[in-house]
Amino acid sequence: MNNTVPKPKRIRTFWEKMKVRHSYNKRTGLYPFFLKNILKFTGILVLIGALIFAVEYFFDLQNLIDRFIQSNPAWLVLSVFLVSESVLGWIPPDLFIIWAEKFQYPYLMVFALATISYIGGINAYFIGKWLYKFPKIHNYVTLQNELFFKRIKKWGGFLVVFAALFPLPYATTATVAGMVHYSFKKFLLYGTTRYLRFFIYAQAIYYFMKIVEGV
Repeated sequence: MNNTVPKPKRIRTFWEKMKVRHSYNKRTGLYPFFLKNILKFTGILVLIGALIFAVEYFFDLQNLIDRFIQSNPAWLVLSVFLVSESVLGWIPPDLFIIWAEKFQYPYLMVFALATISYIGGINAYFIGKWLYKFPKIHNYVTLQNELFFKRIKKWGGFLVVFAALFPLPYATTATVAGMVHYSFKKFLLYGTTRYLRFFIYAQAIYYFMKIVEGV
């Protein structure tokens, strides 16, 4: 009879885990992907600034925003934004950030927009779980978003954070996360970086708008 007691499995230290994770990220191309989106993020901010100057020069941006706010109740605009953030994110959030600038407390409205976007991501996550139940729809969505499926299976929370912060379709990423049954608790946690994205963009956009107003 073999009475040999198996040796307890050695628990890796935090730094050992980080080293393994770093090696995996490097091997799977996470860092080039991160750099690419940082550059895209910077480029979009510059483009937004240029568009603000162009619109102000040709169409009077402030007047357009004032007319839009006066002709559309806030609840309607926010409802449209919620639908957009729940289904594929088909309207750029930056348009709503510009819209929020003319309110008495613009950053309070930006916070509301970020919260709506966060809730929209949750809706998209559960839409993904629902779509998983229908094989034909599941196969079609999988085929159309094959790259997203591969990335979220490789990088998990990293992709959720990237989509929340950078120019990736957040609603699409959230839907795929639901379809692959990614941890909902982790999704909720990583999705909070969506707030950071809105406030960074708001700072940049409102900076450009103040420059335009002073010209």
